[in-house]
Amino acid sequence: MKKIIVFLVAAVALPTSVALAAKPSHPAKGGKSNPMVMYVLKGTLTSYTAATADQDGSVTIDVSHSNFHSSLKGQTMTFDTTMKTRLTFPNGATSLTPPAKGVLKFKAPLHRQGDSTLVTTLTANAKALHIIDQAHS
Repeated sequence: MKKIIVFLVAAVALPTSVALAAKPSHPAKGGKSNPMVMYVLKGTLTSYTAATADQDGSVTIDVSHSNFHSSLKGQTMTFDTTMKTRLTFPNGATSLTPPAKGVLKFKAPLHRQGDSTLVTTLTANAKALHIIDQAHS
């Protein structure tokens, strides 16, 4: 009878200790204290240089609206473009002719309000993912 009780106690204690030991000490993905977000800037595209296989291009936008950080409104921001940067044109157009109304999308960490280097940080660490020309023909 004593052997059965010892066996039952060991059987209950073993899965509990294995389950407690299996938990990692930190999250696998990391915290969400500064998540990557998609910024959408609307405004006037003032210059555009297409990327080539050898060199990145660039796009400059005078920001009139931003989905994050209202402090970006009124700023002029220049981003690098790559061969993977998507371009969307209206009415069958095939090229971007600045100045033109447009939208620029890029991913970057969400910075908190009061970051005095926000524009510099965003333009230095992010590349344009999608440029949408909203010019009317």
